[in-house]
Amino acid sequence: MILRTIASTLIMAAIPALCHAETVAIFAPNLDFKDGAERNAYVTKIAKSLSDATGANWTAQAFARAADFESARSNIDVVILDADYYSSKGGSLKPVGMLSASGQTSRSFKVITRRGASSKLYDYRGKRLAIVANTSMANAFVTASALGNEIKATEYFGSVDEVRDVRSAINAIEVGKADISLVYDGYDSGFTTVYTSPAVGLPIVAINGSRLSGEKAERVKSALLNTKVRASSFITGIASFDSSDAGSYRRVAMTRKSTSLSYMPIEPDVAKVDFQTAQFNDRNEGIYLNPFQVQYVPTIEAFDKKLDRKL
Repeated sequence: MILRTIASTLIMAAIPALCHAETVAIFAPNLDFKDGAERNAYVTKIAKSLSDATGANWTAQAFARAADFESARSNIDVVILDADYYSSKGGSLKPVGMLSASGQTSRSFKVITRRGASSKLYDYRGKRLAIVANTSMANAFVTASALGNEIKATEYFGSVDEVRDVRSAINAIEVGKADISLVYDGYDSGFTTVYTSPAVGLPIVAINGSRLSGEKAERVKSALLNTKVRASSFITGIASFDSSDAGSYRRVAMTRKSTSLSYMPIEPDVAKVDFQTAQFNDRNEGIYLNPFQVQYVPTIEAFDKKLDRKL
């Protein structure tokens, strides 16, 4: 009886250890998944890849709202985050990689509008902009990049509508609820491009240092960098962390206008005047002027005659 009790106790103690699972999550609303199911399928493949590589039990979570992710982040081991969100709220998360597009860890954003509409940004003053705004940095990015810090996005456009994810932004344009939006290059098929930004970082892959550390963290990092899971049109896998690419979104958004203008006279061709130089050796000599030339004339009398003739 005593042996049976001891055995039962050991089994019950072992069950939590056997059931414990690490968690990989994604909160990257600037990546275009056609729906939540496709987003879940992507991160589930990442979890399976980690399970196969590490021998641990990995589960997957996908978040559509920042508030939901924030409430769960302390229990997450690995997370894929949009670069702007990581730059603003990454906190103690340790970056170990970045999503890549055929080895590239950065990509431009494009301001897009409906096909056939104007491709000139000045035609959209007072119009509706739909934007994925994880943080206030998104508005700053449009202001600095597209508008050159001449005017704030919230003042230039009639409205700046913050949407949940890039799919919502694209749908808003398609149904006429927005005039333009900001999306990664690659999501602009079927639209007119109004503006293309400098290349900025793709989503960051980070480890929660309070849950993974030491040798275990290194094994997970190695497994992540060997993951070749495709997603969202152009994502082909995970590449090494590039601090320059990772910080590029923030650098653009935080850029302040500092332009020194050099003014130079502009002389239209129709107003050009041809000149001839003359040496004056006699104080009685004069010059003859007209709107087209400067000439040497020998005497004041000759000057008067020529002036009369020209007039």
